[in-house]
Amino acid sequence: MATKQDYFDAAFELLAEQGYSALKQAPLCKRLRVTTGSFYHYFDNWHDFTSQLLAHWLSERTTQLVKIAQQHRDPTDQVETLVHFALELPHRAEAAIRVWSKIDPEVRAVQDAVDSQRMEVVLQAARMIFDDEEEALNHTRWGLYLLTGYQQLDAGENLAAFEWVVRRLLRDLQDAYAKRGT
Repeated sequence: MATKQDYFDAAFELLAEQGYSALKQAPLCKRLRVTTGSFYHYFDNWHDFTSQLLAHWLSERTTQLVKIAQQHRDPTDQVETLVHFALELPHRAEAAIRVWSKIDPEVRAVQDAVDSQRMEVVLQAARMIFDDEEEALNHTRWGLYLLTGYQQLDAGENLAAFEWVVRRLLRDLQDAYAKRGT
């Protein structure tokens, strides 16, 4: 019998492989080799499933990240944690969710919450590196623009290139922090 986590994992696979339009109950159940009755064991209806899926994404891919990053006192360690996290994201699925958010207000609200939390955790680290608020905000935007741009343009195809650009940002932040300490 499939678990609730299995449904979420399969949904992310469908999003990554075929986009948000492929995320439907029948293909989801077929992928898991379960009946729709099994689906209703965990979810009241399709809306309940998508709401739980989005809440799971927010929690697993953002809220927990904020907690993990904030465990580090050194802001460059925080950013290193964020870089590692960014490299591990399901980029194609996240790109599909961003497209989905353009047509569904509930998805948009969750997407906005994800973006806001990610922005805030990066900004907190950047503020410890830069005295100037505008400089901290610009570096934060730089990181988030890299992530969303990569997801929209490359959709997870060239992870090595993405890693190269985010590591350049990390190096810039590390250099700025080192200069601040001298």
